[in-house]
Amino acid sequence: MLSGCASTPAMVPPRSAARIAPALVAAARRLAAGAPASEYARGPVRVDERGRLQVYVSVDAVTADHVLALRDAGLSGARPSAALAIVQGWVPPDRLPEIAALPFVTRIAPPRYARVR
Repeated sequence: MLSGCASTPAMVPPRSAARIAPALVAAARRLAAGAPASEYARGPVRVDERGRLQVYVSVDAVTADHVLALRDAGLSGARPSAALAIVQGWVPPDRLPEIAALPFVTRIAPPRYARVR
């Protein structure tokens, strides 16, 4: 769980917690505090109607076993990209620490969306 801004929960190793982008941590906390998903319809962090965060999970290698482990840890709609070493998908906010703790995960961040200038 990601509650408590200042501290890292005892169940999540500090190294794993550091793998989660601060913007996702902040969004997860706001959602847990009752912020509506509609608040995140646009912007750097996006949330679907089920309250799941859209994420890019950076991994040391994209393998079938890694994708399966990510799904087991709560990632839905997994879309792997071996060329970019990421798996895109949607995750319930309270499952972020579980994904971050996987040994092959290097970073969890919001997707980078194209912006019109």
